[in-house]
Amino acid sequence: MEVLELTQSLVAIDSQNPGPLEPAVAGFVLDWAGERGFATETIEVRAGRPNVVVTADRGPGPRLGLSGHLDTKPVGDALALWDTDPLELTVVGDLAYGLGATDMKGAVAAMMVALERFAARPGAGSLSLVLTADEEQGSDAGAKALAETGRVPRLDALVIGEPSGIDEPWEALHLVSRGICCFEVEVVTRQGHSGLSPRLGRNATLVAGDLLRAFESFRPTVSHPGAVPATPTVNPGIFVSAGVSWGTWPGSCRVGVEIRLVPGMDRDTVRAEVDAFVRANLPEEADYRIHYVPSGQGWMPAVELAPDTPVAIAALGAAEEVLGRRLPVAAFPGGTDATYFLGAGGIPTVTSLGPGWISVAHGANECVGVGQLTEAADLYTRLAELFSAGRGAEARPMVAATPAREGSAR
Repeated sequence: MEVLELTQSLVAIDSQNPGPLEPAVAGFVLDWAGERGFATETIEVRAGRPNVVVTADRGPGPRLGLSGHLDTKPVGDALALWDTDPLELTVVGDLAYGLGATDMKGAVAAMMVALERFAARPGAGSLSLVLTADEEQGSDAGAKALAETGRVPRLDALVIGEPSGIDEPWEALHLVSRGICCFEVEVVTRQGHSGLSPRLGRNATLVAGDLLRAFESFRPTVSHPGAVPATPTVNPGIFVSAGVSWGTWPGSCRVGVEIRLVPGMDRDTVRAEVDAFVRANLPEEADYRIHYVPSGQGWMPAVELAPDTPVAIAALGAAEEVLGRRLPVAAFPGGTDATYFLGAGGIPTVTSLGPGWISVAHGANECVGVGQLTEAADLYTRLAELFSAGRGAEARPMVAATPAREGSAR
C-alpha cells in the first residue's frame, strides 16, 4: 500500500494555489528522494515557488520524464460541501477522498513508487520526476517559467499524469492539451439615479447579461485542425462584477469569458473575432473595453503529440499490459503543462495518463480510486521499462506536432 500512504502524506500537505503554495510539499518530495539517494534539483524561477526534478540514472540510454504539479486548486466556497476533511485522505471502499487526490497528488505518489522500482532494476536510461509549481493558476512560476528561461530538463520524452478519466477511469491516452484564452469585457453605459431608470435606458449589467447570452453561440475559427479530434468551447460568465450602491443605475459591468483552445487556433485571429463579436452584440449607446488576462491564462496555446511517437507507443503498450485493454487516443478537456514542455520546450509529451477523473477535480469531495493508484504505479513502471528498452523505435522519429500558433502580442 506504499502508493496509498504516499498519497495520504501528499494530500495532508496544504499546497493550495493561491494559498500556502508549494514549498512544504516540495520539501517532502526532496526529503523522500534524499533518503533514497536520488539526484535532485530545485528550480525557482520565482522565489518561493519551487519546481523539483528527481532522477534515477541507470546509465546511457533514453531519458524519460514523468511529470505532475505540486499545487492544487483552493478548497474555496466548496468547503461546506465536503463530507470529509479535504486535507486528510479518507478511504471509503475503493475511493480515497482528499484535496488533490485526483488532481494530481495520487499520480505524483504513483510516479514516486515507479521511480524507486526503476532504480532498483537493471537496464539502461534514466527516469526523472518533473514536479512543477503553479500549474493550477497558469504555470507562470512553473512550466511556463521553465520554458521561457530555458530551464526545462533535457529529456527525450515526458508523460504527464493528469487524470485521464472523465466518466470512467483510464478512458483514453490524451495527446492533445487544450489551451485557454481568458478575458474580461468591460461594458460601459450611463450611470445615474435609479429612480430615473426608464429615461437612462438599459444599465450596464443588463447589457452585459445580453452579451454573455450571445457568447453562448460564439464559434471561433479553427484554421488547421490536428490529427486528434478536438473542439473549442466558449465559457461565458466565469466572473461578473458590477454595481455601485442601491439607488444607482450601474454604468459599468465587467464579465469574464474563457475560450478553451484547440490546435489550429491563432491568437490574433481569435482576438479579432472576439472584438468583432462584442461590437456586433452591444447596442450603439454602449461602449466596451476588452482586457486579456496578463498571465499565462490570457493565451495558453493548445498542443498536440503525434500518435506514432515512441513515447505514445510505449504508453499505449504499457496501458494495454497493465489495464488489459488498448486505450483510444483523445484530446484532454483542459490545459496542462504540455503547452510548455511540448510547445515551447520541444519535448514529445503525453498530455494525460493518470489515475482519477477530471470530473471530480476542482470541487467538493474530490477522490481517486485506490485500485487506480496501484494501477498507475504499475503502468508508469512498465512504461519506463518499455521506453528505456527502445520500444517504439521502429516508428517514425520523435517529432511533435506543431503547436497552435500564438501570433504577435497586441
